[in-house]
Amino acid sequence: MAQTIKIVICIFLNLLSLVIISSGLRLKLTHRDSPNSPLYEPYLSDFERFNKNVEISKARASRFHRFNLQNASSRVPLMHHESLYTVDIGLGTPVTKRTLIFDTGSHLTWTQCKPCIRCFKQNQPLFDIEKSSTYRLMLTRNKLSRGFKCRSNGCFYLMQYYSGQFSRGILAMEDFTFGTSARVSTRVANMSFGCGTTNVGDFGEAVSGILGMDKVPISFARQLGARIKHRFSYCLTKIDLNNTKESSYLSFGDDAVIKGANARSTPFVRMIPDTHYILKLNDISIAGQKLGLAKGTFPEGCVVDSGASISLLNGNAFSKVKNFLLVYFSRFKNLRRLMGNEVPKGLICYMHVVSNTEGLFASFPNMTYHFEGADYEVPWENSFMMLGKNVFCLAAMKSENVTILGAYQQRNMRIVYDLKDDKMSFAPEDCSRGAA
Repeated sequence: MAQTIKIVICIFLNLLSLVIISSGLRLKLTHRDSPNSPLYEPYLSDFERFNKNVEISKARASRFHRFNLQNASSRVPLMHHESLYTVDIGLGTPVTKRTLIFDTGSHLTWTQCKPCIRCFKQNQPLFDIEKSSTYRLMLTRNKLSRGFKCRSNGCFYLMQYYSGQFSRGILAMEDFTFGTSARVSTRVANMSFGCGTTNVGDFGEAVSGILGMDKVPISFARQLGARIKHRFSYCLTKIDLNNTKESSYLSFGDDAVIKGANARSTPFVRMIPDTHYILKLNDISIAGQKLGLAKGTFPEGCVVDSGASISLLNGNAFSKVKNFLLVYFSRFKNLRRLMGNEVPKGLICYMHVVSNTEGLFASFPNMTYHFEGADYEVPWENSFMMLGKNVFCLAAMKSENVTILGAYQQRNMRIVYDLKDDKMSFAPEDCSRGAA
């Protein structure tokens, strides 16, 4: 009888495991402007909120530029002064919740640990390694230790950020707990992460570390590897301050797929070292008309970055876009271009001067990014940001020489990062349907 019970239990556990694997892993992505976000600032006006997102994008562009994409060091990540998306994930045994910055531009996942020599203030308790039965040091023979300093007592990391922030600590192994689309949690064992004991800088009290998702082997996505079929995806919802139920999700494995036959794919550009998600951008269209950008306009490619709010275009491309839009909108006599102190510096903004008989302005052009082998169509609502009822701005700005496809242009688009075939696939999707 006892043997029969054991067999039944084993069958049940195997079936449960199959359900978890087939349903895939996922984490909720929370935008800083969502009332559900620990970073939410309810006192900001629409203009102030927009301006903050502009500054976040500027900072990302500046750091990518100083990072020098063609001569990058895989050990010098980007700045994290203001983050855009956070995730909650379980760590250790028993499970403790960690709120981490989601970043496709960083490789090492780390959190502040106890005992801490010097730590920035955070709302969550420090991760106590003494209370987790699954915590252990990374062995020096672990292949992920390459590039880090190792001694007989372990391997150590130092993550330095361009803003002066840094995290220093020891590399360790621990269990991470995910949610799934089947509404059950599942544990992934033996994941490498950084246990930070000296952490300096303004990362924000609401977060306790970073979830690194770039292409380096120690990144979270690369570590999961075959367990997630070497792919992850997200579908970013629009931010509605009146609807707190809709959320975006970071999906892995079987959940990281495009349903239907409208998927398009483009290869990632390989750099040395190969760290960021960069695409080859050939041209841009506005209102169905190609700008005819010269070959070599984007020598560093186009970075796909979930950490930048709006997109950025290098100087040559932005000038072409700006000139086209100035001509396009000049046809409408009820539009007035906003200049000077009326708008954040460098943005193309207009006010719709509404008469008593007119409705809202509706003649916005769509944009298309012509990537290698795939056209990425950006509908007008992702190309322009509305500030109130009568003011709108192009959701892109000029950078020194870096081009970035920002999160605003990725809304309601299923983006799949395929790490095995080294490509990005995408297709339009109503992301709110996956937010249940």
